[in-house]
Order: sequence, then C-alpha cells, then structure tokens
Amino acid sequence: MKKNQDEIFVQIPSYRDTQLIYTIESLLNNAHDSTRLKISICWQHDKSETLTKEILNSANINIIDIDYRESKGANWARSVAQKNWDNETYTLLIDSHIRFSKKWDIKLINMLIELQNNGISKPILTGYPPSFDPKSFPKNKSNYPLKMYVEGYYFNLLTKFNGQPIPYFKWIKSPIKAHFISLGFLFTIGNFNREIPFDPNIYFYGDEITTGLRAYCHGYDFFHPHRVIAWHLYDRTTRTPHWENHNNWHILDAKSCQRIKRIFKGVEYKNFPLGKTRSISDYEEFIGYKLIENE
Repeated sequence: MKKNQDEIFVQIPSYRDTQLIYTIESLLNNAHDSTRLKISICWQHDKSETLTKEILNSANINIIDIDYRESKGANWARSVAQKNWDNETYTLLIDSHIRFSKKWDIKLINMLIELQNNGISKPILTGYPPSFDPKSFPKNKSNYPLKMYVEGYYFNLLTKFNGQPIPYFKWIKSPIKAHFISLGFLFTIGNFNREIPFDPNIYFYGDEITTGLRAYCHGYDFFHPHRVIAWHLYDRTTRTPHWENHNNWHILDAKSCQRIKRIFKGVEYKNFPLGKTRSISDYEEFIGYKLIENE
C-alpha cells in the first residue's frame, strides 16, 4: 500500500498524566486531516489509569503499554516511542499535556516547506508553547508565541531554558530563527528519527540541549513558529512527575549529568552520533554561551 506523502509520525511520551486523553483528542480533532497521523504513545501508568476505547482501538494509534514502575525517565520514554517511526514524511514530538489550534498540521507543514523553499534543507520548528488552564480552556489561554532563552546552568551544565513572548509577532510573516529546541514541541522531517535517536541515558535536565546539539551538528536549523500552534500545561498538579515515584531518580540524574558533560566535551556514544556537519564550538558560538560553565 502506497504511503501518504504527508504522513506525520506523532510521538507522545506520557507518564501518569491525566491530560493524555484530552491531548490525543485535541490532536485528532484539530487536524485538517487526522488520517495522515501515525501516533506512537509510550504510556507509563498504573492499573487505575485508563484510556478510552476509541483510543485503544484506533488503527492509527500504537500504544506501548508500560507499568510506571519500569520507567527510566522522559528521554527513555521518547526513545521507546521513537522506535515506531516507519519512514513517515514528517515527525512531531509533543508532551502529553497539550492543546492544538485548528488545522495545526497544515500550518506546520506549510511553515516547514516555506523554510525548505528558502534554502533550509533540514529545518526544525520547535519551542515552548504558551500556557493554558484545562479548567477554563479555550478561555484564558495565552495567545502569543514564545522564544526560548537561557535560564541557567545545572551542575555547571547549560540545561535550563524558558520561553518569553516574541516581540511584535503579529507583524512577523514567517518562523524566526531559534537557538534551542524544545522536546515538548518539535516538528521536522521524518528522517530526524534516523539521524537523531533520543538518548535514553539522559534523565531529565539536559535532554533538550544534548538533542539540540546533536541535531545542530547534523546540519539541522532551528526555528520558532511565528503563530501559536499549540498550548502547553505547565502546572504539574494534573500529572505525577517521574521523580515522585522513583527513589533512585537522583542516581539516574547524576549519571545523566556525567554523560552530558562528556557529550559536551565531544564524546560520541555508540548509536548517538554527534554529527560532522558542524562542531560543538560552532554551536557555542551560535548560541553565545559555553555549554560547560567555568571550564
């Protein structure tokens, strides 16, 4: 059977999140063509948490059912979901607590094609979506796109970022250049899944910067959408963070930080290549920050 040229592989890591069902429904209901979506969900949950029959029985949704006690963290879950990529043309990575604007799929595809037509061979559309409140949505949602900035270092490693409103966004006609990627919202060409496999050994802090560094070194260019495509729930009270259930999280985090530092110094781990198109120093020059503070 011939594949749809505009298929989108959607990856959703979800850890004990009450918003997952609503995220899937918003994803499907607001797509211009929901049949183009091939959804892979790493569903980490306990026995009391359920999904609807429609979701469980959907031919376009692959549920990877995992006992939450077996989870090893967010980037591990991303690596699990990513393995279901089957050469779909585009890929979308999102968190499990998202709402979408109408025809979000058309908007993202058109933005990506525009960038490609302007000579950007491997563009990534990414960023921190503005916030929403699930109790009042669609009211009281933020209606301005955000740009990512450095927030700080964690154990001397550049790993923390925040989003601030893009000035005069209503007058901007196309996506704006970005320095960093968000793993809560990332849209790009499907081949990203072959070139940039998610590193399951990165626990939490450092997942975005190490993935972004590797993508940049592989020749990807980052852009923030100049229009609001989705909204993100930043309040964690509707979900259980991984570290609340796993007493060994600090061990995982310490090992992760050691790995991040070695990656920043140029160590290439098997199956997770840094890329040869650009160098680590190229990326540091591009962002204007050292990846390791005080070294």
